[in-house]
Amino acid sequence: MEDKYEKLEKVGEGTYGKVYKATGQLVALKKTRLEMDEEGVPPTALREVSLLQMLSHSLYVVRLLCVEHVDNKKNGKPLLYLIFEYFDTDLKKFIDSHRKGPNPSPLSPSLVQSFLFQLCKALLIAVQLE
Repeated sequence: MEDKYEKLEKVGEGTYGKVYKATGQLVALKKTRLEMDEEGVPPTALREVSLLQMLSHSLYVVRLLCVEHVDNKKNGKPLLYLIFEYFDTDLKKFIDSHRKGPNPSPLSPSLVQSFLFQLCKALLIAVQLE
């Protein structure tokens, strides 16, 4: 993994792992710790990867480029890296920048409508694929 990508900076963190900006091709690496159960890879991780792969051709969902499974060199526990196309921001950061920036302002109704349309389209695609 380290021979393909160089981590530049951490850009986020969530319940299941950390997200890094990385080089190689400029990508976002989502590093996930896998808590293996008796059956192997947790079903939640499999569902996430499966759904992201199905949605990878959608214009409304960030594209999953590939998945890498590696053993953590520090403790031998498995890690799952999800490699995504990189964007400078996400919806939460965009909204927060308007609400908490130097000149707080609400989002325009047309922008909110555009975001809702895109979210609904992505959700529709996901439901149709299930």
